[in-house]
Amino acid sequence: MSAEPAGPGPGDSRSAGEFLVGLDIGGSHTRGILFHGGTPVREARAGSANVQNVPAEQAHACLRSVLSQLHAAPGTPVVAGSGGVDTAHDAARLAGLIRSAGCLGPSASVTAVHDTRLILAAGAHTSGIALIAGTGSVAWGVDTSGREVRAGGWGYLLGDEGSGYWIGREAVRRVLRRSQQPAAGNAGEALTRVVLEHAGVTEPADLIGAFHNHPDRPHWAGLAQPVCELAASGDAVASELTAVAAEHLAELVLTVAGAMAEPLPVVVGGGLTGSAVGLHVAALLREQGLSVTLLDREPVLGAPLLARCAPG
Repeated sequence: MSAEPAGPGPGDSRSAGEFLVGLDIGGSHTRGILFHGGTPVREARAGSANVQNVPAEQAHACLRSVLSQLHAAPGTPVVAGSGGVDTAHDAARLAGLIRSAGCLGPSASVTAVHDTRLILAAGAHTSGIALIAGTGSVAWGVDTSGREVRAGGWGYLLGDEGSGYWIGREAVRRVLRRSQQPAAGNAGEALTRVVLEHAGVTEPADLIGAFHNHPDRPHWAGLAQPVCELAASGDAVASELTAVAAEHLAELVLTVAGAMAEPLPVVVGGGLTGSAVGLHVAALLREQGLSVTLLDREPVLGAPLLARCAPG
């Protein structure tokens, strides 16, 4: 990433209007980029600032950390994408939290949208279907007339099937089931080893307490990566689990696509994109005749396109 121009700081005479802050507020991390003329010039990261996942105080602290690292001048506009921005009230709440967390000032323009919009924009589309396959899961589509359709995105207590958290929880459940079936044989042995190591315990029975005593979404979603790696190595049990996850995610996209009156491109983003799950999702959707892009860039890079398309 280019380091010049470095962006306005305190006392800088350059106009804040030349700059844009993009924020991608995910279930595990918050990513920020300062753009100058659409070009990234500075980046920052912190923990999740999604108030659905963390207390408001923690979200505020993470946003403050990211904004301070970016050194954005007062008045710099912001485009922020986050899970849970489902209503105008949600958007206004997030915008207020962002304004209160940084030095942007009360006059700064803050556009808060659902994070699927960032993914679609990062794929260079203003209409299409975005699938988030990360800590959580959701599909969202918008056609050329502006009509929107959504599937999933209910959060881990009600849904998020196929997500990183779902994979982590299901992996734990499979290990527990295996431990109660003495005749299971070697099937699932590798998955058991991976899950126990991630949880920091030595016996499957200890997983029950570990899961309930430490119900941290990003922690258990972190199991998705080693499970996907195990599937990629040919492990049958992990492969079956990731295949089910991919089917859940593909179903979200197909639900949205079926409600649209026109064929739309699909952009898949999130932490599972390049994994065995993401590859399987793409294959399933292509079998249905859909055009699929597995996003190979950070969703926050879609912020300039969203800023250009914003009303007014």
